[in-house]
Amino acid sequence: MFVLLNKYRFELVCIIPLLLFLFALTIAPVVRTFLLSLEDPGTASLTFSNYKVLLLSNEFRRAAANTVFIAVLSLIFELTAGLLLALVLSYNIKGKGFARSIFILPLAIPTVVVGVIMSYLFSTYGWINKILSDLSIIESPIQWMGGGYKSLLMVALADSWKVTPIVMLLLLSGLESIDRDLYKAARVDGAGSFYIFKRVTLPMLFPYITACIIIRGIDAFRIFSIPLILMGQNMKVIGIYAYLEYVEYNNPHLSAASSVMLLGIIFFAFLIYIKAVGKKGVEVS
Repeated sequence: MFVLLNKYRFELVCIIPLLLFLFALTIAPVVRTFLLSLEDPGTASLTFSNYKVLLLSNEFRRAAANTVFIAVLSLIFELTAGLLLALVLSYNIKGKGFARSIFILPLAIPTVVVGVIMSYLFSTYGWINKILSDLSIIESPIQWMGGGYKSLLMVALADSWKVTPIVMLLLLSGLESIDRDLYKAARVDGAGSFYIFKRVTLPMLFPYITACIIIRGIDAFRIFSIPLILMGQNMKVIGIYAYLEYVEYNNPHLSAASSVMLLGIIFFAFLIYIKAVGKKGVEVS
């Protein structure tokens, strides 16, 4: 043991700052939040009453449902758009480098600015309603910010526009790692474009799709700024619910409990996904 410590002394010295950072800013706050969620507000004794209050709260259940709906819908939009863009950019076409630069621009825009831009786009007389009206798809303006499923769709679209470039870049790296000889062999065997995409591209790309779902899914469940800017307190997600409980209502215990519930939802969702896809979805061929 001491021989190993002496042998890798320099490496250990280099990794200590990272370990301290993780403990101070990740592990310790998570543990503290979990303990706070179990404290009784009056007696400070350990109890599950905070979780009981949340589970019986219609407001929290609605916030949880909004969070899951937006996260799933955002992932569908991002994977679809990201895959289409990645497929286009994977071809050796003129101006591909410039196109990549344009498509990743949304990543450079602050989330607050994105929220303001989207509020103009989705307002009653905004561009979205104008385009739909000019195409004769709608007769009267859609009240995107009036609540309900239209507002959830609006938030999901706004969030997707901001982060789809991340999915595009990940999938593009996966597409460029596929051996081109596989495509040549499939063409020789008489396979069509759709069959090649279904039987060659998608299976080889599946681990990268899994990486996108995990990376973006975690962030999608933690959504906060976009719905707060677009809808204020009229549409709550778990992040906004936890924030309001802590800042507005001075109830850190319920805020901590809702944060732990969000962590549990994220962990449970991806546990189901990893179990469903198995090894084929996480191993790069």
